[in-house]
Amino acid sequence: MPEGDLILPAGGWRPRWYQLPLVKHMMSGKISLRAIIAWHRRAGKDITCINICAMLSLLRVGTYWFVFPYQNQGRRIIWDGRDKTGRPFLNAWPKAVVSRKLENEMALHLTNGSVVQMLGSDQPDKAVGPNPLGIVFSEYSLCDPEIWRLTSPMLAENDGWAIFNGTPRGRNHFYKMLENAKKDPHWYSSHLSAVDTKAISPAALRRARAEIDNEARFQSEFMTSFDTPVEGSYYGPIMTRLAKKKQIPETIVPDPSLPVHTAWDLGMDDSTSIWFFQRLGRELRMVCYYESSGEGLPFYANYLERWSALNDVTYGSHYAPHDIKVRELGTGKSRIQTARSLGIRFTAVAKLSFSDGVEAVRRVLPMCWFSFSGCKLGIEHLKGYHK
Repeated sequence: MPEGDLILPAGGWRPRWYQLPLVKHMMSGKISLRAIIAWHRRAGKDITCINICAMLSLLRVGTYWFVFPYQNQGRRIIWDGRDKTGRPFLNAWPKAVVSRKLENEMALHLTNGSVVQMLGSDQPDKAVGPNPLGIVFSEYSLCDPEIWRLTSPMLAENDGWAIFNGTPRGRNHFYKMLENAKKDPHWYSSHLSAVDTKAISPAALRRARAEIDNEARFQSEFMTSFDTPVEGSYYGPIMTRLAKKKQIPETIVPDPSLPVHTAWDLGMDDSTSIWFFQRLGRELRMVCYYESSGEGLPFYANYLERWSALNDVTYGSHYAPHDIKVRELGTGKSRIQTARSLGIRFTAVAKLSFSDGVEAVRRVLPMCWFSFSGCKLGIEHLKGYHK
C-alpha cells in the first residue's frame, strides 16, 4: 500500500498465508470492523496487529490504542520489542511519519495527527475520555474484560475497529467472544494451532514441549486448546478427571423426591453466586449454578422461588459464608435476619483459612456430578480459579 513516498507495510514485512485473511479483512475499507484471533505462541499475532494498526493510523487521523493485560507489558512487548531479525516493532511506523515519540506515555505522535499509545487493562481509568478509532487488545484472555465494556461504546460512536488476540486460558471471556464471533458475519475469527499454521517445525515443537515440561501449558499455548486446565488452577485437573469419568453429563434433571440445597457466595462489590445441589448417599448432584451482581437479597429470593416452581422441587438447607451474621451499619440488621424475613433460613458455615478451603473443595469435588447445561458458568469458574 503506497502512502505518498512510503510503501506500507514498512520494512519489508509481509503477512504469512494464515495472517493474510486478517489483514485483508481489516484493510477492506469498511467501518466498525471487529476481529478475534486465537493463535498459538510465536504465530506472529502482535506483529500482524502492529502492521495493521500502522497502515490504518495513516489512513484515518485519530487515536489508536494497544491494550495489554498490564501496561508494562506494552513496553516490553511492543515499545521496546523486536522481531526475530532484531528489527524494532515500532519501525512499522517509518521515521518519516513520526513527529514525536513520548517515552513516559509510550505514545507515538504521527505527522498526519494520529496518536498511537500503549495502555493496560489494569488501569481502566486511562481509557476514559479520549475517543479511539482503533484498539488492539493483546493477550485478551488475560485482560480484565471490563476494559472492553468501557471502550466499546467509544468505538461504536466513532465507527472504530477492534482486534482481539491471544492464546487460550480456559473457557473464559476470550473463549466466549471467539465462539460468538464465529456466529457473527460482521466479525472475522481465526483459531489456529501450531499444527494448523506449520509456522513451527515438528522438531521445534518437540523441544518446546520438553522445555515447558507442563502438558497443560503446552496444549494451551501451542495447540490453542481451551479445554486444558488453566496453568496453576486449583481445581482444573480434578474437573478434567470428572469429565473423563463422565461425571459432567449434558443435563441432570433435579429429582423431585430429593430436597435441593443451596450454597451461596454473597457478594458485596462483586457477584453473588449460588450452587443448587442434591444429595443421594455420598453423591452430590450439582444441578444448577446461578450468579448475578448489583442485586439485593429479595432479587435472589424471587429467583429461588421461580426456580423451585419451574423444577417442581422443595428446598432443604441454604448455606452461606460465616460473615452473613454480621450486622450492617445502615440497617442494624444482619443479612441472615434479612434473608429470614424473605423465607430463606441460612446456615452459616465455619470460617476456614484459604488453604483449608481449597483442600475442602478438592476433597468434595470427586463426589460431585455436574449438569453441564445447568452449571456451565460455574464449571468454567472452577476450572479457571488459579494461583
